[in-house]
Parts: sequence; structure tokens; C-alpha cells
Amino acid sequence: MSDKKKPDISIVIPTLNEEKYLEDALESLRSQFTSKKYEIIVADGYSEDKTIDIAKGLADKIVFEKKRTISAGRQAGAMAAEGKVIVSAGADIYVEPHWLDALTKPIFDGTHIASTGPVVPLDGNLAEELFAHGFLKPTAHILSKTGMHHVVADNMAIDAEIFKKVGGFNPDLVTCEDLDLISRVKEHGKIAFVPEAHAYVSMRRVREWGYPKYLHFHTTNFLKYHLKGKTHEKYEPVR
Repeated sequence: MSDKKKPDISIVIPTLNEEKYLEDALESLRSQFTSKKYEIIVADGYSEDKTIDIAKGLADKIVFEKKRTISAGRQAGAMAAEGKVIVSAGADIYVEPHWLDALTKPIFDGTHIASTGPVVPLDGNLAEELFAHGFLKPTAHILSKTGMHHVVADNMAIDAEIFKKVGGFNPDLVTCEDLDLISRVKEHGKIAFVPEAHAYVSMRRVREWGYPKYLHFHTTNFLKYHLKGKTHEKYEPVR
């Protein structure tokens, strides 16, 4: 943020020992082609590596939270946000230069109060690319039309007033903080799915867990939340 004018957009990135990925993520966020003023906020869980050193050179604000969970980090960062729109991103993403404008356009146009975009592989193989673009992306688009939104907090934007009105992220959740938030947000207006607003994410968890465990965890977590209002309570870090 180059001047003292309050930003139009606040991008919040939770971190915990993300020195391997954070610089590339912040560089892509810093390189957006937009006329909007935006700030980048890193919300850190007291990292023990070079995460903070990296953030100091590329973020506008750094805040700290003691719980060291991703939901608590997202909420801590959002509480420091000054933008009219709060964008939730991730420490291991890469986004193209027009991503921010595309993702937030439905909100600034006044047609929607929140928006989400597809999350696709950054370092995926052919099978993973086909699965993400050929199945996950169209499925998320279809589900958005039914109101059963499949959202990922690494690629979502919410009107700041609505975010505050519903209380933001639930810092007590370990998983599904994005589904929980969007379920409260949708009671106040429409949510857009923006297919061209891709966020490219690391496949590190897929590599660590393997396909069966990864798919089983996220599928059952999604269904468990939507059918029972409950979530898995463990989500071990993968660095």
C-alpha cells in the first residue's frame, strides 16, 4: 500500500513456518494489476523459521496469534483489516495478475456480498490437473448455484461489513472454517463463483497423504459439515 489512504481490499494470509512458499505467494499478491488500493496482512502463529523475515519485506502488516491454527490466524488478520472487502488467501498460493480484480468484482459491482474462485494445482501432474479442472471446478460451480457452496478459504472474498456482522471466522474450528463462515454469510446475500479467478496451490498435502487419504478426508469433512454441522477436529500441519 503506497499511501495513507485506507485500502479498498485487505488480503489476509495466515502463516506458521511457511518459509518455503511464502515469498512466491506474497510476490504474486504484490504484483496485481488493479486500480484498487489493497493491503497485505500476514497473520502469524509465532513461526520459528524465516517466515517473519520474508513477511517484513513484502507484507503491509504482520499480526500474531497464539492458537497457531489456520482459522485463528485468518480471524486475527481480518481483525486488523481496513479494507471494504476482505480477501482470504493462503501462504502457499500463486495467483495471476488479474486475480484480485476478478475475484472482488462481483462485490464491488454490488451484485454479491461474497465471492469464491477455484483452487487448482500449482505443481500438479496431468491426472491432478484433469481432476481439478475437469471435476472439482465444474462441481464447485454447480454446487454454488444450489447454495451448497464448496469454498476454500485460500480463494474467497467477503464484504467487510458482512464479515463483521456475522462474526468472521470461528477461531475454535480446526477445519471447515471456510464452509462455516460462508454458511453464515449466505444468509445476508448472494455469493458468486468466479471461474476465472484461479488460485494455484501447492500439492504438498496430497504428496504427503496420498490420494486415498486426501480425498477421503476432504469429502467426508464436506459432507459431515453440510449434513451434521460438524467437522473433523484434527488437521496436522504439512510443511
